[in-house]
Amino acid sequence: MKCSPRRLPGALLAGLICIGLAACSMPPVMGFGGYYAVTDEATGKVYYTQKLSREKRGVVEFQDPATGAWTSLKSAQVREISAAEFRSAQPL
Repeated sequence: MKCSPRRLPGALLAGLICIGLAACSMPPVMGFGGYYAVTDEATGKVYYTQKLSREKRGVVEFQDPATGAWTSLKSAQVREISAAEFRSAQPL
């Protein structure tokens, strides 16, 4: 079966739409590979992590690199930081 050159743009558009819809249905997970500063808005305490996710209900969950423990915050501000800033914030 041959594909007409006139049908190619339509097929590409349909494929891009499918990919876009699949991406929208993925959970809002971020933070596996980057560096983040997470500020607890209730206390002002800043946490530094490389593993972070934001749940649909608005909770931010992250892993403390020093202890390996996961922490959940209902109200947090997340900022992506550089590797150098992350390293300088880690306790010796």
